[in-house]
Amino acid sequence: MKHLRTLLAVTVAMTFLLGVSVALRPVELQPTATTHCNEAVLTTASGTVSSSSCDGALASRVSGLLDSSVRDVADILDISWVRRVDVVVPASDTELVSLVGPAFADMAGVAIRDGSGQRVVINRVRASALSDVELSVLLRHEITHVATRDLTADSAPLWLVEGFADWVAFHGTGLSLRQAAPLLKSDVSALPVDFGGSGRDLAYQQAYSIMVYLQSRLGERGVVDFFLRHASLSAVDAGVIDVAAWREFLKTSIG
Repeated sequence: MKHLRTLLAVTVAMTFLLGVSVALRPVELQPTATTHCNEAVLTTASGTVSSSSCDGALASRVSGLLDSSVRDVADILDISWVRRVDVVVPASDTELVSLVGPAFADMAGVAIRDGSGQRVVINRVRASALSDVELSVLLRHEITHVATRDLTADSAPLWLVEGFADWVAFHGTGLSLRQAAPLLKSDVSALPVDFGGSGRDLAYQQAYSIMVYLQSRLGERGVVDFFLRHASLSAVDAGVIDVAAWREFLKTSIG
């Protein structure tokens, strides 16, 4: 799971901001047929997985996890959304860049919205290295972004957007806070903001821990209500989280 945590930090950075930028430059998915590979589409009850036939093993794994991942997210959120997700596994780096842009091409997965609607784009090289449990976590994280995008303001802070998506993604895995967030320390003094720099990995784990802290105070439904109440605002006051109480929670939880 440490492997997954490293990938997640690379995977989901600035996902919502990406949705905004991609929407400004619609790109249609190009055919993936090559001399040896053809475009293939797997259909499930909850969506589709489009890929090259040469990436059939990964596409099959994703399609096998898609229905349960959508269902898990839907059960936690309990909001009105289509409960359907289309996943794309680009056949080449060129196709990957055409969908997500060069700045995001090293990510394992990205939720985008462009001229073809909302989709989850999976980097076949990075995602192939994940176990099924890790791949499920990745899918649930990105599906959460798809499900909540229309309810989330572009200016919502990343600690809220990414922390909540991680909270949904790790829900039900049975992992402790220390296992899911091995870099965490209890000496926090402010909400995380460095989601693109050298402190990115820690920022994501801190954001996740905020949601776990809120769950201890508000319960599971309370975390969902908290997210929906604040994510739709044009700006969120940092004071919505009692940092001192969060710090004490971490001291008790991880030492």
